[in-house]
Formats: sequence, structure tokens, C-alpha cells
Amino acid sequence: MRSIRTILAGLPPAADSLALLRAQELALKLDAALELLVCDAHADQGEFLQRQLNQLRELGIRARGEQVAVDIGQVSTAMLQACQRLDSDLLIKQQQPASWLEKQLLLPDDWHLLRDAPVPLLLVKSRQAWSGGKVLAAMDVAHQDELHKALQGNVIAAAAELCALFDYSLHVVSAHELVGLPKTESITSLEEALARNCLEQLQWLQDEYGLSENQLHIGEGPASTLIPQVARQLEVSMVVLGTVARRGLAGVLIGNTAETVLDNLDCDVLVLHPHTLFSRQAERHSHQVA
Repeated sequence: MRSIRTILAGLPPAADSLALLRAQELALKLDAALELLVCDAHADQGEFLQRQLNQLRELGIRARGEQVAVDIGQVSTAMLQACQRLDSDLLIKQQQPASWLEKQLLLPDDWHLLRDAPVPLLLVKSRQAWSGGKVLAAMDVAHQDELHKALQGNVIAAAAELCALFDYSLHVVSAHELVGLPKTESITSLEEALARNCLEQLQWLQDEYGLSENQLHIGEGPASTLIPQVARQLEVSMVVLGTVARRGLAGVLIGNTAETVLDNLDCDVLVLHPHTLFSRQAERHSHQVA
């Protein structure tokens, strides 16, 4: 995370924008430059933009910005283009809940960002204070291919970096389902066997970060159900999760956990891809996830 030099925030012309609030916090913590992308398809927001830039510069933040002629609910394409042009290291946007119809017929704008962002994506939903809160790292140990191993290395490294920056306490959640169990298991129940296997897969993480049993949350069921449930119980400030961002028929039939979780969370969400590093530590951890 400390390698982030430029943050790109897409926001509406509102001084109390959650995206602006979080972008300012991170820019100050990371000494990163901040690019604002003000979205309004109907009116000139030059005065608003200049006012926000002046306030950010007074705080010592290197800030620039521009207006794009789109509504905030349709900003994904503009953000992706600006990200490439400005060589941004982190995208920030306030999450926009998608209707059931949008999810069935169209690709919601946030899902577009989630699938195609070439850098980490922070979707903000809450004004809950970050400092001194809890961060929940969602670990998928059911998949053991190299892509998922790299992804989970990125997730835990980012969560650990956030703990250092904002004095978070680290929690880990991992879901297991009744699939793929060897038929030789006959002593304990299927659920107990899966939970034990999940715990074994996370043992290195528990050892390295000194996590207590109260900081590991292992449960049965789909991750899309368990992650929001644990996040609400712990009242976490942020969830960090990864996505392989399936497309086409695979995305329709299998779905993407990050997308299905998104609308069910009340906190901020940091989304990573296997190829997006949020921390200098991510590369070191990626080979350890087993």
C-alpha cells in the first residue's frame, strides 16, 4: 500500500462526498497525489472543483482534477480511461446499489469497475471512522491454483498494511462448503472436517500475524453469505477481498463473490485482483498461501 503514489477518486459535486473523504484520508496517510474526477452531465462544476482542490492543497495534498460529463452512476468507463492516462495506483468511488433488474439485464457500473480495474478499487459506503477499527480479510482457501494463491497473498498483505496505517485490529474470515471432501472421512461430520481443513490451510497466517482464535472466523456456507454476516457481527470498518472477475457465461452461471457480497455489506470494501498489489508485502506473502 505504501507504494501508492497517485489516487484517483470519482465523485459527485458534493462537498460531503464519501469518496472525497476517504481519498483525503488515504492521500494524507500515504503522502500520495490525489486526482479528482467530478461527475456531472448537466452543469459546469468548475467552481466546485477548484474549491475542493484549494482545500486539499491547504492540507498539503498534491491535488489536481477535472470534470467529466457523465452522472456518477455511469462513471466507470471514464474512471478506467483516466486511470490509464494518469497511471493511477488506486481507484476510489462511492458504491452505488444496483437494482435487481440492473443485475439481471445490465452490468452495474460498480461491477464494471470491479471486473476491469487494473489497480486496487476502494468502494466506500460508510462514514464510520477508520482509525482504531477492525478490518476483515476474506480468504478463499478452497481454491489452490496459482491465481487464487496470489490473490489471497494480496488480500492479507493489504489488510495487514491497513492495520499499520489506521491502527486496525485484523480479523480473517473463510467459508467452507460441503463440496470436494474425500470420501474416507468417517469419524467427524462433514462440517467439522471442512472446518478443520480450512483452519489447517490458515495456520501459517495465524502463526505469522499472531492471530487468536477470536480473530479467525471460519464458517459453513457460501462466502457471499458468510462474509457480510461476520462483517456485521464484528462491526468492521472495512472488508478486503479478492476477485478473479469471471466474465461471459462463467460469470453468469458461477457468479463472482465480490459482486454478490457488495450490496450486502454496510462498510467500505477494498477489492483486489491477482495482478493488483496494494502493498510492498503482497509479493512476499503470495507464495505462502496454501
